[in-house]
Amino acid sequence: MGRLSSSFRHLRLTVFFLVGSGSIILALSEPRFEVEREEDVYRKINVVFILDTSLSMRAKDIAPSRIDRARQEIQNFILHRRENIGQIGLINFAGSSVILSYFTEDAQNILFYLDYLRTDIRPTFGTDIGSGVKNALVLLEKERALDESIRPEDTIFILISDGEDYGETLRQSVQQAANIGIRTYCVGLGTQMGGYIPIGERDGHTVFLLDEAGEKVLATFDEGTMRWVSGATGGRYYRSYTGSDLYGNLNEILWNERKVIGTMKVREQTPLYYWFLVTGFTCLAIFFID
Repeated sequence: MGRLSSSFRHLRLTVFFLVGSGSIILALSEPRFEVEREEDVYRKINVVFILDTSLSMRAKDIAPSRIDRARQEIQNFILHRRENIGQIGLINFAGSSVILSYFTEDAQNILFYLDYLRTDIRPTFGTDIGSGVKNALVLLEKERALDESIRPEDTIFILISDGEDYGETLRQSVQQAANIGIRTYCVGLGTQMGGYIPIGERDGHTVFLLDEAGEKVLATFDEGTMRWVSGATGGRYYRSYTGSDLYGNLNEILWNERKVIGTMKVREQTPLYYWFLVTGFTCLAIFFID
């Protein structure tokens, strides 16, 4: 009986040693379990940001200011952009408009110009939303001349502004965008109370923009303009009272623009070496302890 018990113990230890050694050897070969599945492919949407940089956007009813919060949230959005974003362009406008960046997939290029807007402290008088939309159309036209695969229906404009417009080209520009099928999403920035417009510092105190009567100018909000622009182009209007919800607004816009254009096969490999290592070291531990 003793010899039988000893033989069984020897066999059991041999099995633990062989299983342990074999498992570790297998782990070193990095075995993997492969699964193939189908994944939806979404169309790529090109985005043109049209950013209001007029004096009224300096109002601090949204901290740290309307323009700074807009700039920060766009940066955050670009750094964590969704998979259905293609290329991004950037335009700013006040009394006139400038194309800061043509279409690019390089996030750093857009971030560079957003930082440039932060350091540009020159006062920019006037607000001409139409000039911003017009330049967005110019950007698209030039990009399509270089790349015929860029289609208006795969491009959206995102207008971020407090809605005040004193230009004369808005209706014409918006109608042109609507005619070629470009949806313009509008995000309005500003509280119901509004805010005074800082234009500099003097003797350690903030200097505010004054009207002809010497009273501080209150930056208000024109919701009607933004609603009309988005409605006329098939987009949607959003309102941001604090600026913190702007990031969510931008993500919702891209979510609404998701469109499945096909599927692709994706192979996923799951490493199995961990389980072989656990098994191997457990069996060898039993072998040496027993």
